This record gives sequence, structure tokens and C-alpha cells, in this order.
Amino acid sequence: MFKKIACLALIPGAICTSSAMAQSAGSLITSAGGVWLDFAPSSATSLQSSSALGTFTSTGTGGQIHNTFTLELSNTYFVTDNIAVDLAAGIPPKLQLFAQGKAAPFGAGGPSLNLGNLQPLATTRSWSPILFLKYFFFDAQAKLRPFVGVGVNYTWFSHTNLNSRFGGALQQIAGPGGQVTASLSPSWNPAFVAGASYNISKNWYATASVTYLSLKTNATVNAVAANGQTVLSNKTHITADPVIVFLGLGYRF
Repeated sequence: MFKKIACLALIPGAICTSSAMAQSAGSLITSAGGVWLDFAPSSATSLQSSSALGTFTSTGTGGQIHNTFTLELSNTYFVTDNIAVDLAAGIPPKLQLFAQGKAAPFGAGGPSLNLGNLQPLATTRSWSPILFLKYFFFDAQAKLRPFVGVGVNYTWFSHTNLNSRFGGALQQIAGPGGQVTASLSPSWNPAFVAGASYNISKNWYATASVTYLSLKTNATVNAVAANGQTVLSNKTHITADPVIVFLGLGYRF
């Protein structure tokens, strides 16, 4: 009784304990919430184009991925009272790639296209599940539990579409019966997370976290003739490195 009175006298949110709210070994917590993806550090190398005329670099071209929002679901299993395995995956967000500079795929003397007028230059869906190993501080019964973690991510992309004007210009190069293809390479990437879990009631938790994901991909856009020969291949290396902010609610099973 004295322990309970002393605990209530503390500042709200302090580490008061109760066996009814334990995040202990064997607990499974499923969390859902919103995710803000900040792509401020993103960049793309100058466009490199290869054809029968040679390989040319469009100096001054570059690009960025714009920030976006999506929903996430994660499942956290406590192996011990302090160590947990977490699998986080969200609804694949639609990413927009904006570009700058003039693309001159056949060299300085050939035709050029101002990429800054084509906004966005491309869109794609990103699939980026992350498997974390997390360490939770304080006792299993603590009301507030900060955590840190390290993880591995595999990212792949689908539904990649080009700006209609950009795609139309490449279609002219491909010629009658030809096609334009666009792809982004998949990759394995490290991830790092820090956050906290706060017990609201017996089985409900509020969770907030910030994740850093070192994401890189190679973008390839080809103009392919009707006979299957690649007439023009354009490539750039994209470094995204998003900061991912998550806020959600979790339920302990």
C-alpha cells in the first residue's frame, strides 16, 4: 500500500510498475499508426545515357524524393523482458521523384530536355519491411520504456511510372512498335531506431519512434526498339536515407 501511494505521488509518466502492464518475455504487441517519411537528405547522380553514339553524362542533372505519409503495422515479440524482435511494414507509399537540369542523352550537340519542367519526373511504390532487434530499458512492468534497435531492410519497387512528356520523348527514340521501360533496383539496407513505449491501460500502449534507413537504388530508363534492342539506356544512382517518424497505438496479446 505504501509503495502504491509513493508511486502515485511521483510526476505523471514516471516509472511506476504493475504486473498487469508487463512487457515481459513471451509478450506479443501489435501496433498500428501513421508514418511520416522525411526524404530531405535524398539525392541523385547526374544522368548517364548510353546509345550507339556513345555514353554521355548530363552534367548538372540531379533529383530528390519528396516527403510523404503512409500507415504502418508492426509486431513486437519479447524474447526476454528487455530484448524484442520487431517486424515493421507499411502500406507501400507512393514516392515522387523530382529532377533538375537538362538531359542531353546524345551529347552536347544533340537534343536536350529540361527535367525541371517535368514535375514529378517519375512515381513509384516502395515496399520496405524492416526486421528489428530492439532493447527496451527499465523493468518489464515499467509504465514508460525507452528503446533502441538495429535492423535490416529489404526494399523493392513496383508501379514505376514516368512523366508523360518524358516517356513520350523516349517513345519517339524507341520508334514505332517500341516501348519505354523504367525500373528501380532492390536493395538490402541497414536501419536504426530509437523510441519509447508508454502503457495506457492493462493491454494498450502508445508508441513513438524515429528510424533512420540507409536506402540506395539504381534507376534505369530504357528506350527499346520493336526488335527488342535497347536504343537508349539512361541511368542514375539514387541515395534516399529517409528519416521515418512513427506514432501509433499497440495492443498486448
